[in-house]
Amino acid sequence: MQILAYADDVDIISRTPKSLQEATIALDRAARRMGLEINQAKTKYLICGTKKKYVENIFKVKHMTFKRVNTFVYLGTLITTDNNTSAEINNRITLANRSYFGLVNKLKAKNINRKYKVIIYKTLIKPVLMYGAETWVLSKADELHLGVFERKILRRIYGPICEGAI
Repeated sequence: MQILAYADDVDIISRTPKSLQEATIALDRAARRMGLEINQAKTKYLICGTKKKYVENIFKVKHMTFKRVNTFVYLGTLITTDNNTSAEINNRITLANRSYFGLVNKLKAKNINRKYKVIIYKTLIKPVLMYGAETWVLSKADELHLGVFERKILRRIYGPICEGAI
């Protein structure tokens, strides 16, 4: 009986296909010494940057074959071929929206104080939204999308604001 284990969340960064191949072989060799194996079905490769000379859809290393993708999620962050942070921000807003809709009954509840609703927002929704924000380069459109999402939550917590008397 043979037991196989798979290593997760390993990222190899390389400037050339040759050095990528060498690094993959070294990783495979080290993994096999520890009884681990590279899962070809889960392992993908992505080409980032402006110079995309190598456009093959398949990358072969020894006995392994890897498929090319345009995006993938690494440690919870969306990586794209053009390093588009707007795609990651939109993904984060979608995930935070899911968190929000899972908690919307709590945020609507009349018997929960606003102070606690704000705590719910700050501890359960905002961290989902802001995960990885340290690395984002924001455009005005991204700022606008984030502001719209935050205002939606705050409107739910505080209710509508009436400006001026009629």
